[in-house]
Amino acid sequence: MSDSASSLAGAKAGILGGIFFAAAVGLFNWALLQAYSSTALQVLQGYSFCSGATGTPQNCFSTLLTTDIPSLVVFPVGVSGILFGGLYGAYFEFLPGQGYRIRAVAIGMAMFIMMLVIGLAGITVDQTTKSIMDAFDTVAMLGYALIIAHFYRKYTREVRFESPNHTRLKITVDRKDYTEKTKTLSLHSTHTVRAPSESGAFHEWLVSGGVSVLDSKSFETTMRVDGDGLLKIS
Repeated sequence: MSDSASSLAGAKAGILGGIFFAAAVGLFNWALLQAYSSTALQVLQGYSFCSGATGTPQNCFSTLLTTDIPSLVVFPVGVSGILFGGLYGAYFEFLPGQGYRIRAVAIGMAMFIMMLVIGLAGITVDQTTKSIMDAFDTVAMLGYALIIAHFYRKYTREVRFESPNHTRLKITVDRKDYTEKTKTLSLHSTHTVRAPSESGAFHEWLVSGGVSVLDSKSFETTMRVDGDGLLKIS
């Protein structure tokens, strides 16, 4: 439950960040082409389907603004924002850096590189417009990172799982080994926690912060997450 819940929380944050990112990139791309319309028209004249009987540069330019930017830029950028938001939640603990924002920048950079590689960074007509578009995308990506970090933090809390003997007394959460790990779990979520009972070394659960358990004396019980906290085997 915890990993999927973290992915869902990341996706929810990614939706909000993706809406911002897609809208910002789309609007700026539209404004950039408008500002360099004369250059764009000159470039479009070189395409056979934009000159002669089949069409005009102006018609092609209008298509770029009204159809191509929404379908080839805004929509895929928005989808990418949601996807990478989910990846941010699913792999939060594995991302480089410390804290929600630094790790969000890391996933944002991965998304930005992907956009550049497959050509989602915006529609440009020459090197000048490409450089301007790439610079804006970088700034917008940082805004995206701040948004997903803010909302992922809003939807989740960090819980530390500690054991006096991590080889004999492992802590499983929803059947996954979280011993000596810090994990992000959904706020106000409940999870089944378990410690080995066969060795007789388990005595009780110790909790602090926003973590509570239903039965501290039972080796298998329910944990509730209402804030950052610690779950420890005594």
